[in-house]
Amino acid sequence: MNIFKEETLGTMQQVDFDHINHVGMAVRDLALATATFEAMGFQLTPYSPQSAAWKPGDTVKPLASGNRCIMFADNYLEVLGSENPKQQAPRIANFLARHQGAHIICFNSENPHAVDQRLHASQIETSGVIPLQRDIDTPDGVKTAKFERVQFAPNDSPEGYIQSARHLTPEYIYQPRYIVHPNGCTKLVDTIVVVDDLDRFSDRYTRYIGAPLVREGRVARFDFALGSRLTLVHWRDAAALLPGTLFAPVPCIAAVSFRAPDLRAVRERLLAKGFTPAEVGERLVVPAEQASGVAVVFEV
Repeated sequence: MNIFKEETLGTMQQVDFDHINHVGMAVRDLALATATFEAMGFQLTPYSPQSAAWKPGDTVKPLASGNRCIMFADNYLEVLGSENPKQQAPRIANFLARHQGAHIICFNSENPHAVDQRLHASQIETSGVIPLQRDIDTPDGVKTAKFERVQFAPNDSPEGYIQSARHLTPEYIYQPRYIVHPNGCTKLVDTIVVVDDLDRFSDRYTRYIGAPLVREGRVARFDFALGSRLTLVHWRDAAALLPGTLFAPVPCIAAVSFRAPDLRAVRERLLAKGFTPAEVGERLVVPAEQASGVAVVFEV
């Protein structure tokens, strides 16, 4: 989206993050959301129950929730739901109290302790480095995938749960059998956050990420070394970028974009399955109302 002259701001060098590792969304009914994404042409992983600790040193405990994921070679979309949709797990209920849709942005880092130290040096509150794990179905049976993560500004990030994570067992997460999708998509390439004050959020995310951003008028963008990006857009411009979407309360994580080499085939699939994608330049946009609360974009 080229609104005005592109300008790179800031002088910091990116040292912590090379990617957006995943985006997480919370849904009321995981089975229904799974069927929706399958209709769009995605393969989802089997259900994986989650356990976590919320403070450094705490015992890891079951969360009564889990996920199914749209996996790619090095990142993914996580679809979170309760084990019993009629009795929502506390974590899922907290997300859904605000809205159904995307609530998590997780940057990829191989050194969460360094991230934690850098953020504290910038006077940003963190959760500290805390563990997460979930059981994963593998060709060799069920294995426990483990992670280390750091949440950023837990009391000052109304747009969502912003964090970085390190995969301790990536071989369990990135299984080749799950990264091929009928719609041909190959990557989660963009995450779009709608904000009410672009300058303030640009400054905050520059401090989070530790790298310069690119400004295009009322749009700001961070580009990562492994090919993903984070886009911040003012709510006045969001409707042009994501037409047809009724946005969650701003600020919000409004959309994810996938790389799709054959947009014509994707469009034909979507129309055949009853979706009404909008065409915005060389992109297709499925409104959030048709995709369990997050707008889904397809781009070359």
